[in-house]
Amino acid sequence: MFICAAGDNHGAIDQLYSDVIAFEESLGVRFDYVIHVGDFGIWPDPDRIDKATRKHEGAGDFPAWYTERQPVPRPTVFIKGNHEDFVWLDAHPTGEILDGLRYLKNGYTTELVMDEGAIVVGGIGGCFGTSDYERSSRNLQGYARRHYTCDEIERLCKYGRLDILLLHDAPAGVEFTRRLRDGRESRYVSEVPGLVEALECTRPRVCFFGHHHRRVDAEIAGISCIGLNIVGRPGNLVGFDVPVRGRDWSVLGEWASV
Repeated sequence: MFICAAGDNHGAIDQLYSDVIAFEESLGVRFDYVIHVGDFGIWPDPDRIDKATRKHEGAGDFPAWYTERQPVPRPTVFIKGNHEDFVWLDAHPTGEILDGLRYLKNGYTTELVMDEGAIVVGGIGGCFGTSDYERSSRNLQGYARRHYTCDEIERLCKYGRLDILLLHDAPAGVEFTRRLRDGRESRYVSEVPGLVEALECTRPRVCFFGHHHRRVDAEIAGISCIGLNIVGRPGNLVGFDVPVRGRDWSVLGEWASV
């Protein structure tokens, strides 16, 4: 099964799928699915966008796609980021947002189905919030829903082994490097709780995450974890092949948009 893993696009849906199709052409394959690590940019009502979104990208392309009920060009599964309309998303019990666009709620799994079988994907979207982590996810209101909770991780762990784990935030132990304006390097390491436990319980073949807008590779709990860049930057898209049977997987390539 050919899958394209995509990083944060913050409402730039037109560019996301334009890049996906161009990436296919460069590889000479057609992706069976796109999987997305959150901050897809689900804002059906531009008046409801949060402060950070208003300051930067704005509501993006989703209002037009939703108004026109435009189907996505490749079947897509996404988890929430920390900049979405969470109330609106959670009001969709089936997760079907547009034709071909499926929302995977925190602590749940879905199957990517083909004739020869299926790949099981689980997800924990959103970012860590100190005041909300120990609370019941059912009790989170409004913008607090951008945070994942320990009960969501416990629910996911009950499913057992997965093929792919989608996270928005980075598991503890992932190190990031960025170059400052004066040329020096700045390093920081994720310390968020819960996500390593999700890896240990579900033992996926591979894990993808976003949020930090950095393309990184890490091994956490013995599992390959791939951090994806933001849309329009190298490493936003990674193509990989996941056989339906077995535990193997392999990278096909990365999209080097600039």
